[in-house]
Amino acid sequence: MRKRLLSALLGAVMLMTMIPAAFASDLDGHWAQTFIEYLDQEGVINPSATTGLYEPNRDMTRAEFMRYINRAFHFTETAEISYSDVPSNAWYYETVQIAAKYGYINGTGDNEMDPEGKVTREQAAVIIGRLFKADPGNISPSDLTFTDRDEVSGWAAGYIKAAVDKGFITGYSDGTFQPQRVVTRGEVAKILYYYMGTSLSTAGKAYTGADLKTDTTNVTISESCTLSDATIQGDLYITEGLGADAVTLTNVTVEGSIIVSGGTVTMTNTASDHVIVSSPMGRLLQVTATGATRIGQTEVQTAAALYESGLTASEDGEGFQDITVAGSSRVSLTLDAAVDNLTLESEATVSTTAATSVYSMQVEQTSSVTGYGSVYQADINADGVSFASSVTVSGYTLPSGVTATIGGQTVSASSAAGVMPDSIAVDLSDLDALGTGVDITVPAGLSVSSVTSNGRILSRGTDYTETASGIRIQASYFSSLASGNYTLVLTLSDASRSDVSVTVTDSAQAEGTQTASFDRYYQSDGFHDLSIRLDGVTGESNIRDVVLGLSRMDYGFNANTQSLVLRRGMLAQLRAGTYTISVDLADGSSQSVLLTVQDTTPANIHAYVAEYDTFAPNEPGFSLPLDTQTVRNVTATKNGAVQVLEADVDYRISGNVLRLTQAGLEKFRRSAGYVEFSVTLSDNSVYTLVIDYI
Repeated sequence: MRKRLLSALLGAVMLMTMIPAAFASDLDGHWAQTFIEYLDQEGVINPSATTGLYEPNRDMTRAEFMRYINRAFHFTETAEISYSDVPSNAWYYETVQIAAKYGYINGTGDNEMDPEGKVTREQAAVIIGRLFKADPGNISPSDLTFTDRDEVSGWAAGYIKAAVDKGFITGYSDGTFQPQRVVTRGEVAKILYYYMGTSLSTAGKAYTGADLKTDTTNVTISESCTLSDATIQGDLYITEGLGADAVTLTNVTVEGSIIVSGGTVTMTNTASDHVIVSSPMGRLLQVTATGATRIGQTEVQTAAALYESGLTASEDGEGFQDITVAGSSRVSLTLDAAVDNLTLESEATVSTTAATSVYSMQVEQTSSVTGYGSVYQADINADGVSFASSVTVSGYTLPSGVTATIGGQTVSASSAAGVMPDSIAVDLSDLDALGTGVDITVPAGLSVSSVTSNGRILSRGTDYTETASGIRIQASYFSSLASGNYTLVLTLSDASRSDVSVTVTDSAQAEGTQTASFDRYYQSDGFHDLSIRLDGVTGESNIRDVVLGLSRMDYGFNANTQSLVLRRGMLAQLRAGTYTISVDLADGSSQSVLLTVQDTTPANIHAYVAEYDTFAPNEPGFSLPLDTQTVRNVTATKNGAVQVLEADVDYRISGNVLRLTQAGLEKFRRSAGYVEFSVTLSDNSVYTLVIDYI
């Protein structure tokens, strides 16, 4: 991709050195001169190779329009096309292939693209507006102020208004917009100039706020780069031309929206009230928030993975605060974050890690939540919603006639949430694991009036602070404690009281702290259940709780070996890193296990691990790039034996998600070991879902 762009740019530079300066005189004094010259520098609009003229007043054809869009956003991937009016030897054949791949323009019917046809002003406004995820709202032509608003198509009115309000598109001096008029090269240059704003298009470059233009508000990133110490007054658009390349934002404030359509994005000390995550090609987009990053509202429209890592406190909040899933089809969301609100407006499959916590979840469509972590309050307004038994749901509401699966049970009545968590484990030698402190959540509508511990009244503002969902016990308070057991007594605004037990240990002073290791790659020697012998533990009744961080872990106990057992299917959900597992015992003491998780999965292997609980069966699935590929076959491998699965019986496909049915899963549950369910796509790539039966 970069070589092709570099070649085009070098060609343009060489061409300009050969063309007499007088040839470019058709821009001198023209109203579009600034716009075209900037886009020329970006390799988007070039003068004629034969005349040296830009012809800013010439009508724009559909093929030219596609070429400019492809160049502007570094779209380079191609799709197979068979339009009857796009011959393979035409100069625009590859241009149309690229446009079809990225899906921003449709054919005109009868298997035709009409590349020589013209582009109207309203068509240009809509196509570019959609790329930038402009919100058309509920706008009709009558809402526009142009004297010829009755000539505006209903589907274009919202995009025209959005562009006009920002000054990206203007009408004519006579008060008209002339939506059906063919757009000129100069007009397209102006629209692109303002929508793109500053184009960060050099791969590997470190940009700063000093590189941003002052006459535009937007910024567009189309190559892997870094941007630091910048304030963007408009929107930041990260294009799909990046593919999976990395983009890093550091100390960046975006006053408009951050639009993530491509790339793997890391935000450090970055702030925005609105982020849109949407890949027109259905690619999995990854966004990580670190440092003092604050994202007010995140709208997830296609498959995404949102991570929080190493967050630091800020007055306005931390990381991802509110997330809304709103796609045109079922959306797959992987979440490793602590969020205030998660709203599922469309069907969704949400996979949560052990570190994930959601204060309030609104579920409006049939959805499933798998993995680990916790949901404090779930308001479920649709049938068919399920939470894996390994996901803790403290409270939930259900309208009359609606049922859901929670904790492996079918429920049809609401259940109130209490204070969460009800226990806290603190290692004085690893206080960094607490971050700025420990959040305690209280029921909606209530607040904390006072906190006491072992007769001492904690100081508001010093020992603890208020949060949107309750209080945060500061890490400095825990550091003042000695090893032992404590009880936090919370008095709530309704005069009720709730107790939270606190166990304080010091692993640095503990003798013989156990260590364990695990490998997430299912074919490695390190992928196995962990058996841990604990001092003085002779039965499961000796164990009160097993905690990773502040999240409870499912565990078993092997009476023959008198060992704590942690299942490999659960451990595979943890990301690579080092964890401290605290085992709270019935006698009030605790023991620690230092767990190291590594991931030796080869880069070319697409493998996922899930558990299948035969007592609370769910139907696990995973996202596939089915917008560009088709499923060739699905097989199951058990102890070396391979069996071909039957579509719509053993598995079914909805959108980009392939889901194994309960009937298909039950065929393999009686024999020991895990099963590899492998999906081979039309490009011969293989995706594997490893099912561990429990």
